[in-house]
Amino acid sequence: MEIKKENIGGYHSNPDKRNWPTGSIWESEGNRIYELVKKEKPNLVVEIGAFHGCSTTWIAKALLENKKGKLISIDNSTFGVAWDLVPEWAKSVVEFWDKDCFVCDVPTNIDILFEDGSHAPNFTKKALQRYPAKIVVCHDYMHFDVGRYVGSDFREVLGSPDEVHFEGYDTDCGLAIKYL
Repeated sequence: MEIKKENIGGYHSNPDKRNWPTGSIWESEGNRIYELVKKEKPNLVVEIGAFHGCSTTWIAKALLENKKGKLISIDNSTFGVAWDLVPEWAKSVVEFWDKDCFVCDVPTNIDILFEDGSHAPNFTKKALQRYPAKIVVCHDYMHFDVGRYVGSDFREVLGSPDEVHFEGYDTDCGLAIKYL
């Protein structure tokens, strides 16, 4: 069964177009992460903060199409139901860790880190310091509320992003991407 990108979707400001709950990544952000994973063909992607699994699903689709790589998705489901909407077809390339990302073992050789954790002050900073990767993607870099924490933490650890993906008409969150 072929899964089309347009069927994955994401959060949307228009409730009629929304197919993921609040807190999920927007479709344009999912598509950008998908494109990055397709192009880079990573062996290991680590995701911090999965919530319902929208970003997990986008990353898994790219890994499956690449026919290589795996995703370790880390989320402490104490704060919500993690991965409850990840489709069955995506689960073959995902290892789900229901743990606090600051106490679990850190995988080695991370090709891409997708950080979308709690966004509390210093959370992103600690996550980026703990999980070194060749490419780092942080969600909510431009968010009207938590973006100030994500952005300052990102810049303190990694400097300015190489790319900011922000389509203001479609999202209020944004992605910061750094190639290391």
